[in-house]
Amino acid sequence: MSNKKIKYYPVGNGDTSLIKLGNTNIITDCKIREVKDDIYDVKKDLIQELDERDEKPYTDIFVLTHHDNDHCQNFGIHFHTGKVSSYVDGDEKIIIDELWVNEYILSDEDISDDSDAGVIRKEVKRRRNLYKNNDSSKDERGNRLVLVGYDDNNNFTNVPQYIPGDIVSEANGISFEKFDLFIHAPFKADVIDCNAIGDRNMSSIVYQARFYKSNGVDYSCRILHGGDADHYRWARIKEKSEKNQNTDALEWDIFQTPHHCSWTFFNDTPYKDDDKGIDNSKAKQTSLDILNYKLTGAKVVATSKLVVDDEDNPPHYPARDEYVSVVGKTNFENTQKFYDDHKKPIVFEINDYGTTLKRAATAAIGAGVKKPSRAG
Repeated sequence: MSNKKIKYYPVGNGDTSLIKLGNTNIITDCKIREVKDDIYDVKKDLIQELDERDEKPYTDIFVLTHHDNDHCQNFGIHFHTGKVSSYVDGDEKIIIDELWVNEYILSDEDISDDSDAGVIRKEVKRRRNLYKNNDSSKDERGNRLVLVGYDDNNNFTNVPQYIPGDIVSEANGISFEKFDLFIHAPFKADVIDCNAIGDRNMSSIVYQARFYKSNGVDYSCRILHGGDADHYRWARIKEKSEKNQNTDALEWDIFQTPHHCSWTFFNDTPYKDDDKGIDNSKAKQTSLDILNYKLTGAKVVATSKLVVDDEDNPPHYPARDEYVSVVGKTNFENTQKFYDDHKKPIVFEINDYGTTLKRAATAAIGAGVKKPSRAG
């Protein structure tokens, strides 16, 4: 049985995912709702999945793609902040060994202290100050901090930093088990624009997760995660990747729809407004080019509420149609639809033979085998 998997939780319009390796757990974003009616108990599942240290649950890495509420809801309730020594037994709060953020978490002046984003910002400042003051505890688990992207306002002095093009193969000083992350964004221009305009989505961390076969050379699965990055960000990612001959970092077996299957991945919004003479209903070629980096049997995962044919955005039905046109109906998955059908999160198990969607009657995705040719 494979000991590697990725899990996408049903949280409505929002993101919570978990990558499990043999020796590492990586949570990306959190939207953890109060459990009632037909709301899945995300926290309970995470506690069951995560390892413990001194009888305390922890994750090796927590990636906050950006600090909008649908990516950090109830963080303060479910994740420990402050020194590990201040942990209250019985709380079942998750300790974050290494916290990954973008620069805007400290530059954003519109964060209230009592919000979940405010809780995260306070924790980022605590950890940042350890590096700034060269405190010997900065490299201890529960204190580590990583900046992803550029430091436009010099808020992260001495903090370890990954920039676009970097390949990350360890956390907490321990090498990943046949796995790495390729950092795509945010770019320096995105950070500058984000600070100028105040659009948190611009600052989204974008990465490609890469699982290797047991030979440690060939890929068995590649996944693209992009937070809420819009088509402008993805166009820049495509341009930079192709210019720097990193096109393999654009290939994907699983594509998580940016911004919860909204139209912003494909073009500007509104989608169409006849009264105002607005028509953005044609998908940008650069976005279609990203999708055409798909590999054999690739799947799209829409982390959103149920996608239906209405005026909502997100999720947006015409966006869903664009994805379906690339991978087909049977390879388009929606976290809410999957939960309605199976009462479980979407789980892909990953081994040398590829990636298998569990709890559904689907075949395995090809083991990172590229399709013969690309369209567009």
